[in-house]
Amino acid sequence: MLRIAICCGGGFSSSTMAAHLNRQLEESPYKDDVTLNFIPFSSLWGQSAAFQSGNLTERQDEVDVALCCPHLEFPAKTAEREGHLRIPVFILPMRMYGRIDIENAIEEAEDVLALYKENPSNHIITFPDEPRSMTATRDISHRRWVAKQGK
Repeated sequence: MLRIAICCGGGFSSSTMAAHLNRQLEESPYKDDVTLNFIPFSSLWGQSAAFQSGNLTERQDEVDVALCCPHLEFPAKTAEREGHLRIPVFILPMRMYGRIDIENAIEEAEDVLALYKENPSNHIITFPDEPRSMTATRDISHRRWVAKQGK
C-alpha cells in the first residue's frame, strides 16, 4: 500500500486538492493500493501549538511520502536541516500543484520514493534535472514529462 500525504501550511488549498484526489482515487483502479491524506506540514513533524500542548503527535508514521505545496520549499529544508524528517518530502512544481490528478500524484510519489531509496539520508527529494521546484515548468508527473521530452 502506497500512503501519500498532501501537505501545505494552512491547509485550505491542499485540503481541497486532497479531497479532489480522493474522489478520483475512489473511481480509479488504485483505490485498494493507495491512500491519500491531507496533513498540514507542521502536523507532519510536530511543530504546532497543539503539539506543544501535548494534544497531538507527529504524523510521519502514517504515510510513506509527503507531496507538498510549492511555498513549503524553505520550511521543508529547515525541517530537514533540524533533523525533523524521517520520510521523503517532495515539493510539487507550481504549475503541477493546482492541476494534479490522481495518476500523476501516484507516479510522482512512486518516483520520489525510488529516489529516496537510492539516498535515504536526504529527505527533501528533487529530480536530478529539477534542483528547485520553483524553477520546474511541468504540470504533469516527472515520469510523463521525461517521456514527453524524449529523454
